Amino acid sequence: MTLMFSFKPDEFVVEEITPDGTVLEIGKQFNLGAAEDQALERDYFARFVLQKRGWNTAQALAALAWALHVKPSRFDSAGTKDRQAVTTQQCSAFAVQPERLLALQVKDLQINGAWKAREKVRLGDLKGNRFTITLTKENCGAEPDASTIRRNAAEHDCLFKNYFGYQRFGANRENTADVGLHLLRGELKEACLNYLAFQGGERAEDARHARERLAKEGDYEAALDYFPRWLKYERLLLEQLAVNPADYAGALRRLPRNILLLFVHAFQARLFNERLRAYEGQWDESAEGNLVGTDSQLTPEEQSLLEGYSLTVQSFALASMPELSCKGNKRKLFARLRGFEVVSESPVTLRFSLDSGCYATTALQFLLGQQD
Repeated sequence: MTLMFSFKPDEFVVEEITPDGTVLEIGKQFNLGAAEDQALERDYFARFVLQKRGWNTAQALAALAWALHVKPSRFDSAGTKDRQAVTTQQCSAFAVQPERLLALQVKDLQINGAWKAREKVRLGDLKGNRFTITLTKENCGAEPDASTIRRNAAEHDCLFKNYFGYQRFGANRENTADVGLHLLRGELKEACLNYLAFQGGERAEDARHARERLAKEGDYEAALDYFPRWLKYERLLLEQLAVNPADYAGALRRLPRNILLLFVHAFQARLFNERLRAYEGQWDESAEGNLVGTDSQLTPEEQSLLEGYSLTVQSFALASMPELSCKGNKRKLFARLRGFEVVSESPVTLRFSLDSGCYATTALQFLLGQQD
């Protein structure tokens, strides 16, 4: 069973590490700009360090855009940081004066430095993240023991299996990869129905009842009357299907492309995790596996896994929705805890750094002895 965590923001602190190794420490002011860029008057970006508490990155940047009376599309970040956390990260805004950012006052958001730059912050422009995490019986489900955590960390010299975290598969219903599988098989009707009507893990009573009713009745037009307004993406699909009940491709295309890609990427992550779970080779930090796509050269084990889902590498061309095609990529099978230390034993507080793309929750499962 996957160990789940439920942190309060102050128990989960994430400080981004820039490509040059600078840790964007909580509460510290930064100016990482080049002197020659400060006089730029046109086509510049304001880079800034965003500190937030209880916001996800997209919501925080949207709030800044609203406060500045500019479009959210002018903002970029190197990566997405959790909502239930206190975090820092480098972001950018096109043609916004740094002084305006520094003067903003938005609850639980602060700007720890802003400067002009010639280039925006791009997705992936980070080395990793440093985590400071306080563990309690309430947030991890069992009484944490510092000596056991130290022993687990030392077992493989702070090396652990680099699974995708449970967040990759959906916050509550965990059906993201299932929708992705239907898309890869060209089963667009099933993809729509799974997204709309799957009830497993649904915590909101009004949403659960709506999904259950739609699954029984199959009336998309009627569902518009009872599906909660806050399920905005589901309602986009329903609006299309209410007009043309057979236009599943058209309904799915009502969703933003980045949302649709999440489904496919989640299934890639499922394949990777399943392959890693069965791995019996040496624990080598350089070992890599596939995030399967059209260009992937598969190992026999990966080929067998794919066939078990009635897929081939060409399935990732998504003939029915080619805009979602994936060429594939590599991912390290193992990750390392860097700078691991037990900061406090009462309460148990840990600090470590991870490379970009690694999940702190996966590292915690390893440290608590809960990894497969």
